[in-house]
Amino acid sequence: MEWKDISKMVGAAAPMLGTLLGGPPGAAIGAMIASGLGVGATPDEVSQALTVNPDAAVKLKQIEATRQTELQALVVSAEQNRLAADTATIQAVNATMQVEAKSEHWPTYSWRPFVGFVFGIMFMGVYFVLPLAHLPVPVVPTEAWLAIGGVLGVASYFRGKAQADPAIQTNNQG
Repeated sequence: MEWKDISKMVGAAAPMLGTLLGGPPGAAIGAMIASGLGVGATPDEVSQALTVNPDAAVKLKQIEATRQTELQALVVSAEQNRLAADTATIQAVNATMQVEAKSEHWPTYSWRPFVGFVFGIMFMGVYFVLPLAHLPVPVVPTEAWLAIGGVLGVASYFRGKAQADPAIQTNNQG
């Protein structure tokens, strides 16, 4: 058993503790809860204490109330870490796209527009042309739409930024 497995049980009595228990600071929060309940710092022992001890919910509320500031700081820190990771991912994708756009080789700078055109043709064909022609519409796996949509979403985001900022070079041929 892991801390996230008992986060809902804890969250029923103390929502902030439950949320943090299911996230990155789970082990530290679990140790805090275990200490407050007077049990060992393992998810199994805390789970058992929550199940058999009728006062456990009251103790969880007390822990949450007395450590409110510390818990809020952990929530803020966890969100800052998540945002930093998201920002780093977006920056890496943008850097890759910028290198591709500056490439001198046509397959490198043209594959994203090609995927966009193929997606548009496929979408129109599957959902408009085939029904108009009274032909059976194939089942396109959701994953295929998500993969193509992801590529187009990133490409569209970068293209939108380039259109909004005249300082960004839009010459895709190097």
